[in-house]
Amino acid sequence: MYSFMGGGLFCAIVGNILLVVSTATDYWMQYRLSGSFAHQGLWRYCMSGKCYMQTDSIGKQTNSHQSPAYWNATRAFMILSAMSCFAGIIAGILSFAHFSAFERFNRSFAAGIMFFVSTLFVLLAMAIYTGVTVNFLGKRFGDWRFSWSYILGWVALLMTFFAGIFYMCAYRMHECRRVAGPR
Repeated sequence: MYSFMGGGLFCAIVGNILLVVSTATDYWMQYRLSGSFAHQGLWRYCMSGKCYMQTDSIGKQTNSHQSPAYWNATRAFMILSAMSCFAGIIAGILSFAHFSAFERFNRSFAAGIMFFVSTLFVLLAMAIYTGVTVNFLGKRFGDWRFSWSYILGWVALLMTFFAGIFYMCAYRMHECRRVAGPR
């Protein structure tokens, strides 16, 4: 049981770090614009060595008329994912302790649920960003690719998912031992 919780906690901590780094960095997409390389993240885009905030001006730079709503949705889901993962880490750490006040509330189960919620949020963020990028921005730029910040988001999704799996396994082991009783 404790090995599952330890593995889950490790995955969750790595996943939370990856979520924060992915959300904060500016390398979700790289492309060539007017002969020079540019890159963009959720908060800003950089061209010719200068970075600008991700606002409606991106539409002017790329000759598009896109709404910034997908930026906001992706940002919101990434932030919610990191917060859910952090809450799961707190519950996961508390699941190692045996406080009698929490006997009716299984912390391993709560941590697993929080990690699955985090996985759902990051999946929604990545799906929104991928869909808009492939269907809209990808058609605007001939030479573009997803970059390392984007890839870290997908790796974070896997880490939070496996953290949830580990904590659910720990919960099931605890329940099986509780039902079987002491030996």
